[in-house]
Amino acid sequence: MLNKEKTMRNIKLLFLSLTLILVNESWSQQESSITNYWSHMNIINPAYVASDDMINFKSTVRNQWAGISESPKTQMFSYQRPIFENVGIGLSISNDKVFIENSTFVGLDFSYKLQVSEKSLLYFGMKAALDFYSINTSSLQTFSQLGFQFDPRLLNVDNVSPNVGIGFLLKKKDWYLSASIPRMLSAERASTYGDYNTVVARTKPHFYMSSGYDIRFSTPKWVLSPSFLLRSVENVPIAFDSNLLVKYNNKMSLAFTYGNTKTYAFTFGIDLYDKFSVGYSYQTSSRALLSTEWNSSELYLAYSIPYKKDKSNINPLDE
Repeated sequence: MLNKEKTMRNIKLLFLSLTLILVNESWSQQESSITNYWSHMNIINPAYVASDDMINFKSTVRNQWAGISESPKTQMFSYQRPIFENVGIGLSISNDKVFIENSTFVGLDFSYKLQVSEKSLLYFGMKAALDFYSINTSSLQTFSQLGFQFDPRLLNVDNVSPNVGIGFLLKKKDWYLSASIPRMLSAERASTYGDYNTVVARTKPHFYMSSGYDIRFSTPKWVLSPSFLLRSVENVPIAFDSNLLVKYNNKMSLAFTYGNTKTYAFTFGIDLYDKFSVGYSYQTSSRALLSTEWNSSELYLAYSIPYKKDKSNINPLDE
């Protein structure tokens, strides 16, 4: 009886493994994505570094498809600050783990600011990065005449690939336009050991475009901010997120996000003690098969302090 239960448990594990691998194969060309994208734009666009004239530490933790074991989990961290009159630098880290697969992207970000008109700023950004990718097959089992056991031909994968990214940001007082390719180089995520091949996927460059506008009411404490994020990659349908954010007194915010993959999300944020920010996002799907087990949640934390500027380095958008 115990052997039968163990066999059924192993069959379920094998079925789940195949499901996640197939799902991951269809998503493997996709870079990390989060619901609260507007708070972590420097992850996908290095031009955002220091564009708010603040010294920022930001982090996001995402638990995707919470009802499924070994589901994707994402962690993001970024640091950014101005260093000279028109120059900003930063560090961006993104980690994704799904089942036996782990990917970490570490980028050094640089931005340069140009004043193109009296009330318009143009930021150029560059990213130099390393992409760490690994597969740990030690927990996998295969079925044979002896039952479920580890297959020594399932070898681990562990590699590092360099990459570069570019982006620009056009910014006015109440409006912005962003475009970027954070990973311009393709990389083969495959390894060959003698007669055994481990083939996973090939990464491809992603193009991102985003824009938003602040609508200010007669009551100055309330601001309505519609925005969108478009993500495009070869041989994959375009992903489009539209967002409506309501801010009160620059202290509290509530956002509703709709994705063209039939996802819906709500995000609540609050500023604490003028320096700390915290936010929570909950995402679900209108698809019947995905509406329960495939829900996702995010926790966002940030610490921000103003960058001290002299009178000759005042941002024209603040005047």
